Amino acid sequence: MEQKADNALEAHLAKKKTGGDESQTSLVEMGPRFVLNPIRIFRGAFGGQALFHNAEFVTPNAVRALDRREKGQSYATRKDAQKKRKIRNEELVLPEDPLDSVFR
Repeated sequence: MEQKADNALEAHLAKKKTGGDESQTSLVEMGPRFVLNPIRIFRGAFGGQALFHNAEFVTPNAVRALDRREKGQSYATRKDAQKKRKIRNEELVLPEDPLDSVFR
């Protein structure tokens, strides 16, 4: 990350400090690059007594299955609403008007 001086005094002090370079370069940490989310910790290398168990862990397959189920539910809800709308429109038939033929 390069920083330039805001005023002449800061530029002079930075130039004096760095030996002639006007801009000052520094490193900035962006954040963690690798995060471990432990699920279980066993006493042995690959088995044994479970020392730690993360009860809040949800597998990626379970997350994908839930997304698919929700999408399927929205489709079913939409189709159900279409059926109800069709039935409602069929039931809303106006009765025949007796005065309809008077002015023809």
